[in-house]
Amino acid sequence: MKKNSIMAVFIIVLISFSYYLLSRSDSARSQNNDSEHTATVFVHGYKGTLHSFQSMLYRFEHEYGWGKKSLICRVTKEGNVLVTEPSSYDANDNVFIQVHFESNRASFKDTSYWLSKVMYVLKEKYDIGQMNIVSHSMGGLITTKYLEDYSKDSSYPKVKKFIAIGSPFNGLKNRQYLEKNNGEAKYDLMPNSKALQDLYKHRKDFPTEVEVYAIAGTGDQLVTVKSAQALEKIVPASNYKETIIDDRSISHSGLHESVKVDRLVGNFLWNN
Repeated sequence: MKKNSIMAVFIIVLISFSYYLLSRSDSARSQNNDSEHTATVFVHGYKGTLHSFQSMLYRFEHEYGWGKKSLICRVTKEGNVLVTEPSSYDANDNVFIQVHFESNRASFKDTSYWLSKVMYVLKEKYDIGQMNIVSHSMGGLITTKYLEDYSKDSSYPKVKKFIAIGSPFNGLKNRQYLEKNNGEAKYDLMPNSKALQDLYKHRKDFPTEVEVYAIAGTGDQLVTVKSAQALEKIVPASNYKETIIDDRSISHSGLHESVKVDRLVGNFLWNN
């Protein structure tokens, strides 16, 4: 009888210890999944080129060691997505992906559709399931429209965090700038345009789980602080934060050349 009791206690201890090890294993797997590296996509603005984020990405990779610029997605004027791989990467790398639209003055509607094609390729061909998006100027408006129109579709990667740098959610009030430029986006960027009104009209479609960060600067000669802050009217309040950089020496294009902005981006995305 005593021997049976000892055996029963031994079995109970063995089962408990096995359960403990299994729990530790599940916890470790969960932690590994939580720490999986997320790709970060960079979307330029009106008239943007591959040079728009080139310097920032160089600093992120070579000066700060935050990740690797591993993919460039070029969208042709016909809407075809061409991908090049400037460097190899593995599962332990933070991957930076630069998007370039050849038709860089196209409408919000066309450009957000092209962005959805990029996202489809990234998930289908490169198995990217989740990502962050960093955008400048009109790129923030394009990203917002993409999130409203396409993000609920499982064909595209899940967006975790979105940064809009100097994005004019109230439009551009600089008449001279608008008059001397062209393309359909010129009209979309005008205050109270239908394209801008649609962003607010469809704000209920903005994904509630995306963390959003608006960055604006007092030295921005094109986008007012108030216009950049208007993103707050679209995003759920619990997921929105903003920073105003009070530095008159940092221009609109200078925002993605600023070390101050670098640090804000790094802290928001990777706690660097």
